Amino acid sequence: MAALLWVGLLWTSPREAFAGPRSGGSFGGRMFRSGGGFSSAPRSGYGYGYGGGSRPSFFFLPSFGWGWGGMGYGGGGGLGSLMVLAVLGIAAFSVVRVVRRNRNAGSWGWNGAEDDDASEATADRAYVYRLQVALGRSARGIQDRMAAFAAEGDTGTEAGLAALLQQSALELMREKDSIRAASVDASGPMSLTNAETKMNAFALSERARFQVERVRGADGHVRRSEAAAEEGKEALEFVLVTVIVATRTPLGKWKVIDDHADVDLVLGQLGTVSAAGLLGLEVVWTPADPNDSLTETDLLTTYPDLRSV
Repeated sequence: MAALLWVGLLWTSPREAFAGPRSGGSFGGRMFRSGGGFSSAPRSGYGYGYGGGSRPSFFFLPSFGWGWGGMGYGGGGGLGSLMVLAVLGIAAFSVVRVVRRNRNAGSWGWNGAEDDDASEATADRAYVYRLQVALGRSARGIQDRMAAFAAEGDTGTEAGLAALLQQSALELMREKDSIRAASVDASGPMSLTNAETKMNAFALSERARFQVERVRGADGHVRRSEAAAEEGKEALEFVLVTVIVATRTPLGKWKVIDDHADVDLVLGQLGTVSAAGLLGLEVVWTPADPNDSLTETDLLTTYPDLRSV
């Protein structure tokens, strides 16, 4: 009977069944293509493609039919033989590097090795983190500050995104006494492609929770919605902020957040990510309109992973 009642509620009054904030805002950017992974372009000199998981392209040495000082390169002269041996040695060294890199990539693990080949094998790995915090109404001023970051922040460069991440983490730490609930998700290592896909899925899921995106700052551009603001049917009880970060190196193995100390730890580590270590950032908050509403019931039904702190 409870199930039938729930279905009937959805059928007769979908807006009331999915009550929640109508507005939100976001900002962020992606730097997955700007470095950190293997280049698809071949390097010159060694005759093999330098790409993640690439196979060596063996080449053949031609026999030159001309001589130099009586010693032809293809005729078995002393200097020619040394040249051929040198080239073969370089080729063998190149093949060994490729085999070692492919082997390391197949059985990759974070072991802190300083070997050049190990560094190359781990260069195409990424980590994705999502932190969600619900702040009480006393922190509603964070709506305006996040909107200012979206409108004025540099979302087109690694340095700009790193600065926005640091400032966002700092703002949340300043409001730590207003944080009522939080959740964290950490995943990795994974390929750059999978990390970008996961990050995009997180971001789209959060941005789809509201109907009007009041401001959107992304990849150096700012968009605003001129849709009329609506007053929420309930009082504003919470502001929900989601921070999604993709990094080149691991930050921590967070599983759950139990108290404010855990929130401070996560925010502190997120805020220290450098521009060189940042692959992507997405910050989403809701509601964005001052008279919109987000109640405790909305949190329980829409964000079931949140834990009281």
